[in-house]
Amino acid sequence: MPSVEEALEGYCKTPHGFLEEKAIAKLKRMGYKITDYDHASKWIREVDCPNIIAVKDGEYILVKVKLSDQLRRYSMAKAKLVLVTNVEEGKAIEVWGLKELET
Repeated sequence: MPSVEEALEGYCKTPHGFLEEKAIAKLKRMGYKITDYDHASKWIREVDCPNIIAVKDGEYILVKVKLSDQLRRYSMAKAKLVLVTNVEEGKAIEVWGLKELET
């Protein structure tokens, strides 16, 4: 497994694909099966096109890889970062950073 420093180096080289690859690997370690958009449930196709669709025992995880240099900088400020967005309920959202992708 790469160190955080190596992960950051990979992030700088191919950010989106690197993060997507790491997320797929983590989901597989968690026992999820990755499915493609064409084989996803209709309700998923009606919502949008996530980067990754994973399923385990009927539970779906939709992953949207979003790069944000601003959030990356804020996260280094040694203060808690709160992301406020227009979702109905915040507990439906989970954020994975580089460290979480390695666990």
